[in-house]
Amino acid sequence: MASILAFSLAIVCTSCRDDEFVVPMQDTVIPSDMTSGGIGGMYVINEGNMGSNKCTIDYLDLSAADGKIHYQRNIFAARNPSTVKELGDVGNDIQLYGSRLWMVVNCSNKVEVCTADSCRRIGQVNIPNCRFVTFHDGYAYVSSYVGPVRISGDAQLGRVYKVDTLTLQKTDSVVVGYQPEEMAVLGNRLYVANSGGYRVPNYDNTVSVVNLATMTEERKIQVAPNLHRLRADRYGQLWVSSRGDYRDTPATLSWLTPSPDGEMQVGGTLDIAVSEMDIVGDTLYYIGVDHNEKTQQQTISKGLVNVRAHEAMPTTLFDAQEAKNITMPYGIKVNPYTRDFYLMDAKNYVSSGELLHFDASGKFLWRVTTGDIPSCAAFVSHGAAIDEPLPPATGINPYILAVDEYVPAPGQFVNVMPLYSPGDTQQTMVQKCTEALANDNGGMVTLGAYGGYITFHFSHPVKNVPGEYDIYIKGNAFAATPNASDGSSEPGIVMVSQDTNGNGLPDDEWYELSGSADIDSVGKVDYGYTITYSYSPMADTPWHDSDGTHGSIRRNGYHQQEYYPLWLTDNASLTFHGTRLPSNAHDINGDGSYWLLDALRYGYVDNAPNLIDGKLNPACCFNIDWAVDAKRQPVSLTHIDFVRVYSALNQQCGWIGETSTEISGAQDLHPEE
Repeated sequence: MASILAFSLAIVCTSCRDDEFVVPMQDTVIPSDMTSGGIGGMYVINEGNMGSNKCTIDYLDLSAADGKIHYQRNIFAARNPSTVKELGDVGNDIQLYGSRLWMVVNCSNKVEVCTADSCRRIGQVNIPNCRFVTFHDGYAYVSSYVGPVRISGDAQLGRVYKVDTLTLQKTDSVVVGYQPEEMAVLGNRLYVANSGGYRVPNYDNTVSVVNLATMTEERKIQVAPNLHRLRADRYGQLWVSSRGDYRDTPATLSWLTPSPDGEMQVGGTLDIAVSEMDIVGDTLYYIGVDHNEKTQQQTISKGLVNVRAHEAMPTTLFDAQEAKNITMPYGIKVNPYTRDFYLMDAKNYVSSGELLHFDASGKFLWRVTTGDIPSCAAFVSHGAAIDEPLPPATGINPYILAVDEYVPAPGQFVNVMPLYSPGDTQQTMVQKCTEALANDNGGMVTLGAYGGYITFHFSHPVKNVPGEYDIYIKGNAFAATPNASDGSSEPGIVMVSQDTNGNGLPDDEWYELSGSADIDSVGKVDYGYTITYSYSPMADTPWHDSDGTHGSIRRNGYHQQEYYPLWLTDNASLTFHGTRLPSNAHDINGDGSYWLLDALRYGYVDNAPNLIDGKLNPACCFNIDWAVDAKRQPVSLTHIDFVRVYSALNQQCGWIGETSTEISGAQDLHPEE
């Protein structure tokens, strides 16, 4: 885990940072009468500046028991204390579907799903460079740029991923235009606004029409360059905003309407810059910022559009005096019952923003401080349903069924991921690991420094299919640049076992899956390594090893909890045996400020990004044919019943600490075989 810190501090990147100061949950009482109608509250997502890992969720409570309005900042962190790195980098969208809250975290390549009534984490869906989400008939549709965050004339086409909203499994995807943004469903068609923003100045100008029954793109509708927002109104029309080219072509707002044969076509265009909009009844509320790079002029707009008449309405939206106190209007949300509305002000984009409340006439009522860059919001109705359980699995579950053992070595995320509570035992910590990893729940478990391990099993034996990968195991590694071999690689070794004695326990012979370090010239591999850690409460953890070396797992200023697993302190020491991989860390600047950790070619967990172009990365897949015994001789196994992963590096990377393997799930790649 340590290497993540170094890389994200060194450059602006798409991974998460552990060193940023994150505002703890704050509850502010707003001295104002409630204006809620049928609304019980509102979640606000704060983007956080790119690369800062400061995406947060705030909650406006309009139904508190004391009859007062409460604004709670950073509620996700408070409700999910064991989630390390919290939400991640750049919160791009937030939507409510049924009793679940969906949050799209763009540069962290994931969609987080929580309970709507409590914001407690259910799981996540990994989607590369994801942008927006919409829903239809029990499925979520997530737009994705697919490629890395990079301006390039050859940037690839985007995709829309189809996700089962109950199981959180991706079931299909479809290629659309370049850098797709917002979407809307009309009938059995999904309409996708394509921006082409990475291909400047050759922007896309189309709306993709996707047949949801076949998940195929039927055609494209040419509208305007650099499309962004797309919303449906109650007349079966679509409203889509264009950001223009920031030079000669201004931002506009167009509407699409059915042709005589029922196909959507451009109905007309208004010369209005729209950055965000909300449609209630016949009224489209909008705010906009039009920046011209040629003249270096920036124009802020706000107002209303009658969607039935297709014309702007003569109004200023809110009073002119309050407009002087708004720096950068960034989001707007309108109460569908009472028409009072909320405006999000991003201020200077690098510090706390503000949420402002206006009544239906545009009269200013109150303001409150938010997280960094508040961008969009989702209402919660009164009496929101309590989160429903996942449906029972049908067929063979390809994911982890349960964790059997969890024995981490000391490390800066131990006792946090998963969270230790006083009184926890080995059994309860194993159960917490199961809750994090089973059924692809999207949690993460740290294994600590060298030797720390976790053992798990599936609902069935994993068959060894000759010549094919058999298991996929996820970590949290990333590459420094696209297709690079360096970045944040903290490799863990995989071992497998058969339940030959039939007792259902992982107590039979173990076999290591031989990885590329055994044949590549990457340094000396120690096949008989032993290390012992000694408990030293709230201090550096000393260790000595079979090489006669002494050292310590050093504490740092970012993680203040005990680093030694607190449920394993009775014996005062922990000893681990196994294969030690050669160090892979490089002090790039020579002063300890910037570290990169090389990836190995194959065969290790947390060694490479989980996905490539939205597909399983082969570098995270494992073949049971790689099994070797204690003498490093090949072993022929028809199947395996248990899997063990352990941290395989003993190295310190300066101020960012020890190298540790993390695991976030596993999958049998051919459960029906």
